[in-house]
Amino acid sequence: MKNKVGLLGGTFNPIHRGHIELGLQILEAFQLEKILYILSAYPPHKKNKKIVPAAIRWKMLDKALNPFPQLVPCDIEMKRSTWSWTVDTVKELRKKYPGAEFYFISGSEGFLKIRTWKNYKDLLHSLTFIVVLREPSHKQAVETLLKEENIPLSRHSPSVHIFSYESDKLFISSTLIREKIKRSQQIDDFVDMEVKKIMEEYKLYES
Repeated sequence: MKNKVGLLGGTFNPIHRGHIELGLQILEAFQLEKILYILSAYPPHKKNKKIVPAAIRWKMLDKALNPFPQLVPCDIEMKRSTWSWTVDTVKELRKKYPGAEFYFISGSEGFLKIRTWKNYKDLLHSLTFIVVLREPSHKQAVETLLKEENIPLSRHSPSVHIFSYESDKLFISSTLIREKIKRSQQIDDFVDMEVKKIMEEYKLYES
């Protein structure tokens, strides 16, 4: 039986409790062996945005995932000195985990922009995707995109699964946390305390 490995990429700027809960929910629902949290060091879709240096974001990611052995920080994209394209990362991971069955986890907002990804058709036809609905209204748009690309919604691989769940953490986003810090508002409910300490140490996201 193939090892089932989840792939969750992001800038994690910063990582928050919603990222953790999502991973735990998907681990159980899809019976994955583990989920790799892939830190995007040089995200091509955020070239003109100010992002905390990758080394500091890595420290936060590492601390936040430490209590959860099946949620594993992955620095594969940090070892590159150029833009982090998903298709290149997956190619490298196939060599590192031969025979593994990858489940690529994406929020519905990001998935709906998949046609802007490098070699996106290769990804759609070679990976199993788990699309997490951030808005119920995205379901129709995702299904339309899949129909146009001739990708099945099924339990077979490769395919796409639309995943939704109820949680009080679904509304949390890194953007929300950064805005709260700028306004000197409380963020204890949104991030791990160790992550908060790192943010305070480096005075991250302050005005």
